[in-house]
Amino acid sequence: MAVPVPLGTEDRTARVTLRRPDSWRREDASHADLRLSGDDVVLTVRSRPSDRGIGDENASLIERLPGSVDGLLLVGCDVWGTVGAPARLVEYVRPGEDGDEDHESTSIVGAHLLFVTGRHRVDVTVERPLARLDETDDVVFAVLDSVRAVGPVSASSPRDLEELPAAQPAPELDGPRLAPGALTTLQSMAGKRWSPTLLRSPGGRGLVDAGLVGRFGTVSPTTQTLIEPWAGDVQPTTLEQHLPDGRVSRLQAWSGTVVDGTDDADSVITRLAPERVVAIAAGRLGVGPAWTFPFRTESLRADLLGRRLAGGDAAPDLPASIVEADPRLARFWAAPWTVSYLRRPGKPRPITIVHAEGRGFARVGRTEAGASAFWAESPANVYRSLVRAFLSAPAEEG
Repeated sequence: MAVPVPLGTEDRTARVTLRRPDSWRREDASHADLRLSGDDVVLTVRSRPSDRGIGDENASLIERLPGSVDGLLLVGCDVWGTVGAPARLVEYVRPGEDGDEDHESTSIVGAHLLFVTGRHRVDVTVERPLARLDETDDVVFAVLDSVRAVGPVSASSPRDLEELPAAQPAPELDGPRLAPGALTTLQSMAGKRWSPTLLRSPGGRGLVDAGLVGRFGTVSPTTQTLIEPWAGDVQPTTLEQHLPDGRVSRLQAWSGTVVDGTDDADSVITRLAPERVVAIAAGRLGVGPAWTFPFRTESLRADLLGRRLAGGDAAPDLPASIVEADPRLARFWAAPWTVSYLRRPGKPRPITIVHAEGRGFARVGRTEAGASAFWAESPANVYRSLVRAFLSAPAEEG
């Protein structure tokens, strides 16, 4: 792992030792064993007596986290193996303060490392602005990798993993609903003067019915704000999803203007802050706590995978040799698939994400010599792809 800041200082509490960058400073905190801050990152360590196992403690944490802050989204849960005690890493995103649809991200992303010693429960939480997720990820995870339990550990890791809750449903989009002709008419208005003749077209009448244009052709400031991003030749960031029932949906975002629709229905148009678009996209993908285990198979024949991605009645079976050698992949392959393409401006290839019902996520990588890379992906990493696409500068991904 590349670490942009050397981990030069060791800090200790009665239960934890860790290393962190010299630039992070200790703060007085009566409610915590240790509090560090620096580079927009805040780390807190708390411990309390407990003889419960890691499964019970983690289930309790995951159950109460969403209710602790209105709008908090759980984006992942993983077994954590470097602490020297049974441990879990839970990742979440919570709304910040005073955010609205026209301002920069105020959401906070958190990593909650929980471990048990047999006599104590220890919580190490690291929070930073969602907008700085990419910039801070390396150093945050380097610090988390350095965390070690202090003292004797009598707790043992359970053989069976605890059950995790289902992903939270996607928030509903609220806004005017437009037929395809009305949407095309609205887009054609960007950067131009309103033509009264448009009122006589079906698309123009649809805009009047939706309240986006007045009966005499007046265009409100709200509508002007909606269409501003279309004045130039700006391409949207798009989450295109091919659902198991054959429908296709598209969530498109241009600098705060969002269009959401399917091939067989009207589209909703609205204004949303980029972080809200990320939250909606995460809900559409089904991002939430889920155990992720690697496939034994690292690549598949490109033609075979291509036919499976296309779906429909012609979806092929996995070869018997792979079914026998890689039962985890076989179960993933047999489940209903939602195939999502994350298309970013200036990037010729989309990010292809597969969600297999009840089996988690996988990513489709590059194709070389007739074989396509295909690997199991954690929900938290799927969420990171959404953040890079909708919030951060474009990054090269496989």
